[in-house]
Amino acid sequence: MRRDCVTQVIVRWADGEEDNFATPFEAESFINYSLDELGVPVAAWLEDMKGVKKWDYQIVEDEEGVLRLVD
Repeated sequence: MRRDCVTQVIVRWADGEEDNFATPFEAESFINYSLDELGVPVAAWLEDMKGVKKWDYQIVEDEEGVLRLVD
């Protein structure tokens, strides 16, 4: 695998803190697990390992009340 192609999902919370995750699924799982403690994130995006933003995710609630990251 080429190192310059590796990406990460960044999630920003209301307090300005950011967490990074290897996959959107991992980020969604953490977001939904931590809703009571951290609330709904204010932003989420995909960036490469050099910190270049590739795109923003929309944070949406599905029919079952689960938050999803939609690109």
